[in-house]
Amino acid sequence: MHFINKSTLSALAIVLSTKKDVVSFSPSSTTTRIAHSTCSSQVVSSCRQQQSVPQTTTQLNAWFTKKEEELLSTSVEVVSDEEYDVTDLSDEKKLELILLGVWAVSISAFILINNATGPWPLFMKQVPERVFFLSHMIGGMLFGGGIILTTCIERAVAKSNDSKVLQFWFTKVPELDGLIVVPALTISMISGTGLSIVRYGGLNVAPPHVGAIFWTLIAFLSWWAATDLTTQGTALKAVDDMYERSLAGEEGLVTPRVVVDRHVSNVVSCFFILLLYSFMVLKPGTLFPFPWNA
Repeated sequence: MHFINKSTLSALAIVLSTKKDVVSFSPSSTTTRIAHSTCSSQVVSSCRQQQSVPQTTTQLNAWFTKKEEELLSTSVEVVSDEEYDVTDLSDEKKLELILLGVWAVSISAFILINNATGPWPLFMKQVPERVFFLSHMIGGMLFGGGIILTTCIERAVAKSNDSKVLQFWFTKVPELDGLIVVPALTISMISGTGLSIVRYGGLNVAPPHVGAIFWTLIAFLSWWAATDLTTQGTALKAVDDMYERSLAGEEGLVTPRVVVDRHVSNVVSCFFILLLYSFMVLKPGTLFPFPWNA
């Protein structure tokens, strides 16, 4: 009995001593606070990441949009500088250019014949001087005014960068040339030759300023044929291409280079008109000797 009690006491002592080293599996308050803090930090971090996604997406979209705009502007510039071949013109446009060329050669030949051999044709001697004079004034007014006015309009059209306006203008320019400028110039040159025949006996014996006027007209015709007529077709082709691209939804289109460069030709043509009227009004060689002797 004494042995049992002693053994029991020994066992109880071992259990009591071991109990101090046992770790409790129930969560303590400190552990709970740490876990809660950790979870809160993860939630906040996740929320911040979710909030930063739209900002990052917006920045990427803005970056790609900027790159697309740069790419588009580059492509537009390349296409705008594209050269157009005259062989791509329609048969109607080619025929129109051929007829204008024939007209220019014919009217130049008429002037050169009268300047070299005298009055031709002879029936022009029978036309009253006032008829020639009125025709000369009307023809010169329409011709000179048409050249200067179309130069200003075409410049404004080219600066608009509007494909519809450009197509309308280059569709109507040949009509203006055919209905106003060319007939007016023809009437002015024929009536001017008639005036020289009636007043002086012929272009070949007229005062120096008359010859200077006609040589200026021939120089103008050569310049106009070389720089204006040869670019009308290519300009129209480039404008038609620009118009088709605008209908396809392409934006940021600019006026084709061939259209912009035509302004130089038009300005030089205007200076020819000013020189022409200066000869007509100042009459060099008649009112004063320079640059010819009276």
